[in-house]
Amino acid sequence: MAVTRIFLGVRATVSWLLVDYKCAVCSKPSGNKPVCHVCTERYFSVPVPDKSFCSCCGKKLISENDICMECRSLPLLVHTNGVFPLFSYRLWNENLLCRWKLNGDRGITAFFASLAAARLKQLEQMYGELKIVPVPPRPGKIRKQGWDQIQELTSVLRSVYGFSICNVLERRSEIQQKTLDREERLRSIGNGYFIKEDCGTLPSAVCIVDDVLTTGATIESCATRLKEAGVSEVFAVTLFSVDR
Repeated sequence: MAVTRIFLGVRATVSWLLVDYKCAVCSKPSGNKPVCHVCTERYFSVPVPDKSFCSCCGKKLISENDICMECRSLPLLVHTNGVFPLFSYRLWNENLLCRWKLNGDRGITAFFASLAAARLKQLEQMYGELKIVPVPPRPGKIRKQGWDQIQELTSVLRSVYGFSICNVLERRSEIQQKTLDREERLRSIGNGYFIKEDCGTLPSAVCIVDDVLTTGATIESCATRLKEAGVSEVFAVTLFSVDR
């Protein structure tokens, strides 16, 4: 399995080198990157977490202090020590994620991995070494589609950036979260995700990695299981968060 994950990381990186893109933002030729250098610097510089972001869900604060109104009125992410999405899910970000996740444009994996790695390094400077826990795919997804975007992303984080990956979660529910409304997602918390059997002693601090933070139900479900299994600190990084 370890060899397979390393192979996935190398393949994703090579895929990036072989693609000839036009920038997803400005549409100018961008070589082997889905976003050109100028637009990457302008729109994809990874912000340092500070007091301008909600200390609970990590979304950008508008007029609130420390915690956004949504987290004040309906606390959801109670088993995480902090969630740190990178960017809002809109405009070209939505287009990029759809191309990667739904259309299978695997050349985008390395670009997203570079952004996630920058955020993870920030968190390790703040909290110390973190083991990366990928959100697992639904049963049968890899067999049907040939790959899973989070598995491949974390393979690049391992093979290129040297992060330690801790594949301790498994998903037993086949229901896709995108087919559920907010209330259904909230009711699903605590279901669907489980700690694998015989996974040994878990690390004391981990960081869950996923693509999008919508309601937070997936992150909370995974964090709940990890805390129940004895993990002391659970953080989470997502590429994007859906705006209020």
